[in-house]
Amino acid sequence: MTPGGWFLNLFKWKQDEMLDERFVMHRFKSTRLAVLVGLLLLLAFFTYDAVENDIIRWDLLAVSAAMAVVKVCAMIYYQRTN
Repeated sequence: MTPGGWFLNLFKWKQDEMLDERFVMHRFKSTRLAVLVGLLLLLAFFTYDAVENDIIRWDLLAVSAAMAVVKVCAMIYYQRTN
């Protein structure tokens, strides 16, 4: 089996066929959802530590702020270029 073959077989895609744009859009949407859920969980852990343990975890805050800034910058970029 070729590299990635089991993954592509999961979605019934043959390697000699053209890649369907729906496959790319589903992958994009699932990645976007995963990043959003990750950001929300990161903020939840930050809030939990701040409220329950009176500890401000600056590393969690920095990561969540970086994710939010990149998301907003990408949204602005894509709106201006389209």
